[in-house]
Amino acid sequence: MKTLNVGKILFLLMIVMGLSSCGDEYYTDDFLRNSDEKLCSKVWVEEYETDNNEVCEHYLEFSRNGSGKETFKYNPKDGRKPYESSYRFDWSWIDKTMEGLILDYGADDRIYFDNVWVREHNLSGKLEGVVVMFVDASYYLSLIHISEPTRHAQIS
Repeated sequence: MKTLNVGKILFLLMIVMGLSSCGDEYYTDDFLRNSDEKLCSKVWVEEYETDNNEVCEHYLEFSRNGSGKETFKYNPKDGRKPYESSYRFDWSWIDKTMEGLILDYGADDRIYFDNVWVREHNLSGKLEGVVVMFVDASYYLSLIHISEPTRHAQIS
């Protein structure tokens, strides 16, 4: 009977210890945790089509010193000449969880990048409430080069 009670007590102790280990620590696994190193080591790009029938490549670059650059490259489908615009910003993590960014363009012009996830080739989240998925620009360019021969083969 004592062995059964001791077993129950040990089992209960294991459950209590297991539950108490769940605390305020965020992502103790470095693979899952966002970091300056992961964010700043790449140029990030997403591609989409605008309402004006233009293909837009949207680039984000983050530097370790807290500065950054946002570039939009537009390629009109109607034969007009491509054009681009760039903006400088200062950036910071919203808090120590590193799950959100503030991009400060100056003159009280700030945008928020929430639910940020930085992975090997992807940067995703909500940029001013819009879900976005950026990819590492070097990865993106390699995908374009791989898909071009496939596209040409399909045309032939």
